[in-house]
Amino acid sequence: MPVSMRSWWALGFLSSANLLAFASVTIMNVALPQTQTQLSMTDGSAQAVLTVYSLTFGTLILVGGRLADTLGLRRCLTGGLIGFALASLLGGFAVIPVVLLVARALQGGAAAFVAATAIPLMSVIFSSGRKRSVAFGTLGIVMGIGTAGSFVLGGAMADMLSWRWSLLINVPLALLTAAGVYLTVPKHRSKASIGLDPLGAILASVSLGLLVLGLNRASELGWRHSGAHALLVGGVLGLALFVVSLRRVKHPLIPLHLLSSPVRVAGYLAAFFAGIAMFAGMFVLTSFMQTAWHVSPVQVGLAFLPFAAGAIVVTMVLPHIRAHIAPPRVLAAGLLLAAGGLASLGRLNPESAFIEGVLTAMLLLGAGGTVVMITAGDVATAGAADDSGVAGALVNSSQQVGAVLGTAAVGTVIQSAIQGVETGESEPVVAMVAGYAQGSLFGAAIVTVAAVAMFAIRTPTVPEMS
Repeated sequence: MPVSMRSWWALGFLSSANLLAFASVTIMNVALPQTQTQLSMTDGSAQAVLTVYSLTFGTLILVGGRLADTLGLRRCLTGGLIGFALASLLGGFAVIPVVLLVARALQGGAAAFVAATAIPLMSVIFSSGRKRSVAFGTLGIVMGIGTAGSFVLGGAMADMLSWRWSLLINVPLALLTAAGVYLTVPKHRSKASIGLDPLGAILASVSLGLLVLGLNRASELGWRHSGAHALLVGGVLGLALFVVSLRRVKHPLIPLHLLSSPVRVAGYLAAFFAGIAMFAGMFVLTSFMQTAWHVSPVQVGLAFLPFAAGAIVVTMVLPHIRAHIAPPRVLAAGLLLAAGGLASLGRLNPESAFIEGVLTAMLLLGAGGTVVMITAGDVATAGAADDSGVAGALVNSSQQVGAVLGTAAVGTVIQSAIQGVETGESEPVVAMVAGYAQGSLFGAAIVTVAAVAMFAIRTPTVPEMS
């Protein structure tokens, strides 16, 4: 097989691997009501099916990136895919909630190694020029179509088969992708001797876990609850210790030189806020359609197709835009699009039609999220050399941490708003939809502030890019 053709086959398998990791965040969304009923799960446990995956994914991905730079990108990617298949198999046959939650945590951990290596390997194979732009554009299209497709597939399997297939489908797909990666992707291992940072990994994981638990407790018990305060304070202090530790260890979890480029930092921050917008928007949209419209899982999935359309359109024009506009402004534009999608959900009411209530949000979220993630992935890995694994992992970690914390924070606002409306003895659906609207506006405000901050970054180009 010619080297050039082998590279394009490798791109296909790397894009598929990245899609598997991220689609598993969303594929369970539409199957969750059926899962909760069949396993007799509480509301908190059902929500944990989603958050525990993103939590282990977002926190362990940095460890995965560091290990990948040490042990080899391809080796860690194939190992992650095999682990992902095994965890999916365990979850697919779970008969009690605790087994499903453990499986989802393991699945997220395995997915961390997949996402930590797929984009850096793309950056190694397509290091510069037009082929790099085409490669990252292809990834954007695959991720846009795949994200929407995961909702359709999850809904169809829940309707026609069982929620279990939202997990079991990953087994053959992950194993086939692992074989394809092994056959087409060249070996790549850092020439430098890179150590690990167990203290940093523990501090980051525990701190983020405390923040998520604190937000969840505040959502259930109110912001005045002392237990929620203790968890949130513990999470903030833990993150502060994590930042301090980065300067005190020989091989920090996040190499400090990666943070010396303002544009690379902008990419990480934009990915974080894009995670807030995209996943909070998906949560509100799926919940609204199931609560107010009482549609089937497959109908919810089909409603997400405009998300893919928005992603495809911006992917096709993004290379031309980036040729004339500096990356921070491109990132800002992507965040504004995503914020607009969330803001459009602020008009939701039980009588909202598809076009006014869902279509605009889907298009803008798909477009904005794709702009941010393609641009952030490119600028983060360009010129990262021996730290390309952790540089790319930090993009995906930022998005997943944003997804977890953002969804938890938006969920807290939603619950507070619902309780406030219910005191007026309104219909439950009216109260719930009002909560979705207020939560969406809260998320839109946060993302808009982040977008405006991007304009303050004056660096016109990324010095490391070739």
